[in-house]
Amino acid sequence: MSRSGETFAAADEFQQLVLAILRNLPLRQPSILTARGLKRILRVTEGVMSKIFRLVNEVAIQAIETGTERLTDEAIDDWRPISEEEVAFQ
Repeated sequence: MSRSGETFAAADEFQQLVLAILRNLPLRQPSILTARGLKRILRVTEGVMSKIFRLVNEVAIQAIETGTERLTDEAIDDWRPISEEEVAFQ
């Protein structure tokens, strides 16, 4: 398989992982992330699963607290680490 084929497969697997996480969140509205939101998640988490889960969970909590009840590209763009320890992970 070519390098671009491997990259496409990895991108598809990452997208499927994020979609699976989103489907299991206790949000009342469907979350819709475009390639922009997915790229931001990948960039700030470096693809590390624990960081992906933490980011998505924090954005979901904020969505519940604000009443939007869904994740959006804008919410992902606006995400900032909650604790000082996580600043390096942004």
